Amino acid sequence: MPKHPEDAVDTMTLDQKLDLLISLAGDDHDGAGGKDRALPPRLRHTKDVGALRPLNIRDLRVPGKGQMSLLRILMTNACSFNCHYCPMRRDRDMPRTLLKPEELVRIFLEAHRRGWCSGLFITTGIPGKPVKVMDDLITVLELLRNREGFRGYVHVKMVPGGQPAQIERLTALASRVSLNLEAPCGQSLTQIAPEKNLETALTSLHTAQKLVRHAQAERRDGRPVDPLRPGGASGMTMQFVVGATPDTDRTLIGKVNELYSAGGIHHAHFSAFRPIRETPMENAPETPVLREQRLYQADYLLRQYGFGADEVVFDTKGNLPLQNDPKTTWALAHPEYFPVEVKTAAYETLLRVPGIGPGAAKRIVAERASTVFSGLADLRKMGVVTTRAAGFLTLNGKRLQSILWSEQLGFWGPDDDAGKYHLTYGVSPGTFR
Repeated sequence: MPKHPEDAVDTMTLDQKLDLLISLAGDDHDGAGGKDRALPPRLRHTKDVGALRPLNIRDLRVPGKGQMSLLRILMTNACSFNCHYCPMRRDRDMPRTLLKPEELVRIFLEAHRRGWCSGLFITTGIPGKPVKVMDDLITVLELLRNREGFRGYVHVKMVPGGQPAQIERLTALASRVSLNLEAPCGQSLTQIAPEKNLETALTSLHTAQKLVRHAQAERRDGRPVDPLRPGGASGMTMQFVVGATPDTDRTLIGKVNELYSAGGIHHAHFSAFRPIRETPMENAPETPVLREQRLYQADYLLRQYGFGADEVVFDTKGNLPLQNDPKTTWALAHPEYFPVEVKTAAYETLLRVPGIGPGAAKRIVAERASTVFSGLADLRKMGVVTTRAAGFLTLNGKRLQSILWSEQLGFWGPDDDAGKYHLTYGVSPGTFR
């Protein structure tokens, strides 16, 4: 029996899928006429190395939505700003691409129809005034929600400097909004992005943050969910470029905690700096990816583990030690809290043990009254990472392991860069966060 034509798409590679989606933009009026329409000039270089390919499909977990596959679209890599670190900076000689709102909607709906994605993430360069860019983003959302009736997840990265009415409209139509702050201090932002202003970005963020808080409060009060007007109720995100400026991890965590305290923000993104070819910072050293990871771990302590920003342990330079994760670093700095007795410790106490997350701590507390724990194997069944946790725990008063996991690590620190080759990159991995 011949296969249905739609079945053939299951064998397509990711590149073939993205090529097909981009080809849909060839139906634009400025493409060539005739049976075989050519891509318009602004889309003919989408596969060139320096062009920052406009489409990307990635699976990720969205709070409240579970595992989702998002089609992530860069509307344009053209930009009027000349940030020293950015691959899209104005003075960089590179192919520029541009998707119009109608094209973006057409591409996404086709990908969604074929089952290649369940939601959409939109980001963009700023080719001109922020107000015009915000209008284009709003047009995309209005087409999706009002004309097409798309009720699914849409994440939009807004640009600083939009008008309050634009921010309100964008936030009303999006499931989640985000904004790139790039640096935690205005002075350091000026060093890498002299044409940008942190206060402008923070004003936009605070405006959206207030709207998101209002939408979340209405949900808590029982207002029915309108999937066509979600109001950004999934919460905001914000992004920082780590290592492009001299800002320490202490400063970054302090700024993140300050913004969290006002509510409405779900989490922060951290993007380790990469030296980009043909930019003023191409000779600057790249930031270890492990530093980015440590910041995410510290951020998670603030959001999920009940830690205060003043409890995060930094080194003498104000950065997170790379040798251990922040939770282990805290535990080693506070031996007076350990060991912890598995059979009697409170949930909050268990949560501070390295290797025990919220799920494992809840299971231990819920089941220990009816379950006999005899050793590490039983804790592993509860979800405990026993290689990390054993040295910090006792069971029936007996220490489960005498040597702390952190004392078994290797001879070289993860930040050891002796003999390291200096790499430069064509694009930044943080583009689609």
